[in-house]
Amino acid sequence: MKSRRHFIKVSGLAALGINRKSNAAGPVEKPFIHGFNFKFKRGVPDREIASLMKQLAALKGKIPVLKEFFIGKNIARRTHGYQYGEIAVFDMKGDLMRYEKHPEHQKLVRKILPRLEIGNGMDFFPIGASKTKLGSANFKGHFVHAFNFKFKPGVSEEEIAELMHELAGLKEKIPVLKELVVGKNEAHWHRGFQYGQISIFEKKEDLLAYDKHPEHQKLVRKVVPKLAGGNAMDFIPIDA
Repeated sequence: MKSRRHFIKVSGLAALGINRKSNAAGPVEKPFIHGFNFKFKRGVPDREIASLMKQLAALKGKIPVLKEFFIGKNIARRTHGYQYGEIAVFDMKGDLMRYEKHPEHQKLVRKILPRLEIGNGMDFFPIGASKTKLGSANFKGHFVHAFNFKFKPGVSEEEIAELMHELAGLKEKIPVLKELVVGKNEAHWHRGFQYGQISIFEKKEDLLAYDKHPEHQKLVRKVVPKLAGGNAMDFIPIDA
């Protein structure tokens, strides 16, 4: 890399999908989930960021391959500087590339990229036996919790996969979970995060009930000692 500025530009391009390798191939029997966390540069006014994110949310009505699209301001207890989150749901993996190449998306990327400090991507197929309603059910007004997992070096892929399958299985055990999808990260710009989780609750308070549920607590005690880091993104989707 020639400079930090070049590094940030390249990382931003990759994370937003401008410099992404084709992801067209892959299974089509499950929906494909795309998540992105936005960290804007210092000095970019909150009002300007909010306007850009509202324009981003409005893409749902303009790009047909978007089966579901959530944008919201991050109110997680620890944001790590990420102010907004995006979750997009597609019928198939190749639709992510179609979304990224759509003129309306490209136009907005040209506005966002100069103001973006850095971003974090999370792309995955949901694992586990349960079928997701994401992309078909209406979750307007619900509360969204997303989490990216980065495990310590030395924790085996098999052990990580087993823990994440246990996590996916909580959907059937914790009633406040209106939706739960977990998957292995396939994003080009993953920043070392191997797995992602998206949970949907009817209201914000249900996240605390989920966190305190005995089944969740039991799994947390297994996961935390093996975890090197994580990024949380909590929000109520904004209206376009």
